[in-house]
Amino acid sequence: MIQILPIGTPVWVAQAADIRLHRRALCGDGVVTALVCCVDCHNEHVGGRHITPADYRVVAAACRRPSGYVATVRGIPVTVTADDDTVLAVPITSDERSAA
Repeated sequence: MIQILPIGTPVWVAQAADIRLHRRALCGDGVVTALVCCVDCHNEHVGGRHITPADYRVVAAACRRPSGYVATVRGIPVTVTADDDTVLAVPITSDERSAA
């Protein structure tokens, strides 16, 4: 279980490289920019259809049990969910930015 942070929350994110997912290692300060909807909402509203990112954001914003969120770090979106142990996100709670 992870804490679902509100959009706009500053976070420090570390992501491990994963060749299978075509993902590079990344770390630094970011901000929560979107939510990831739960499986039930995904199946009901998306269900294998191609939808625009804007439509997905509407579905995720309406979801009552989001499964994660997207944080943007240096312009790169990083998905943070409980089942992905290759990503760590820590809210930045002070007025100053993190040391990253």
